[in-house]
Formats: sequence, C-alpha cells, structure tokens
Amino acid sequence: MVLKISLITLLLTGLSLLSCSSTKEFPVKFKGQQIHFGQGGGFTGGVTYFALLDDGRLFQRGDRDTIFTYQDTWKKSFVTQVMASYQTLQLDSISYYEPGDIYYFIKHLNGDGQEHRITWGRNGFVPDPKVINYYNLLYKSTKPKS
Repeated sequence: MVLKISLITLLLTGLSLLSCSSTKEFPVKFKGQQIHFGQGGGFTGGVTYFALLDDGRLFQRGDRDTIFTYQDTWKKSFVTQVMASYQTLQLDSISYYEPGDIYYFIKHLNGDGQEHRITWGRNGFVPDPKVINYYNLLYKSTKPKS
C-alpha cells in the first residue's frame, strides 16, 4: 500500500513539473519578430542587453551571461505598435555602425533570418533623432513602474 501511494505521488509530481515547464522559446530559438536593444562600454566595458519578442516577453542578458533571463511581459498592443514602428519610422533604411567608448544599439530580427542593426555612440556622431526616440521609448519601458 505504501509503495502504491509513493508511486502515485511520484507520478503526480512528475506530471505537475511537466505541466509547469514553458513551451515557449527563449530569444535564441524564437521564430517570430524580435527587437534587441541596449548599451555598453564605458570604464567597465559592461553591456545591458534586452530582447523583446513579438509575443510581448522581455528578456535580459547580463554582462557575462550567455543566456537570457525572463524579465517581464509587455502589453500586446504596445508590442505590436513597437514592432510596426520600426518599419513605419523606416529604421530599417538607416544603416550605420558608429560605436564609441559608450555605445547604444537596436537590432531588429524579422523572424525569417534577416537582421538589421543600428549602433551609435562615437563622439561627434549625431544619430537620426527618430533612432534616439525609439531607443529611449524601449529602454525606459524596461524600468519598473513606481
């Protein structure tokens, strides 16, 4: 009788653990549209790196990390607008790689293997204001609401 109860408990525990595991993929294997953004450099050379998936999940990768950690889920309406704005603002037609000691970046992945990256920060280089506004909207949205 004790063996039977232990076996049933073990089976139920196993099923519970399987049902809790997420079937959704992390950014590396995600097949949909993504926006990656962040900043890096400076004295420490550290990088703050975020990945926003088109399903609303936001991930962050730390300085020395190779994997992403789930941070938050953004509202679908906001994410849809952010993804569409990349095309509407024609950010995909802006092409420069101008990193400086401190640099900023936005990378768009369309889900079909194509990616587009904008990087800036070099002293004296003035990026398009719509790039700055788009980046600021993304970056400020990662901050907890107080």
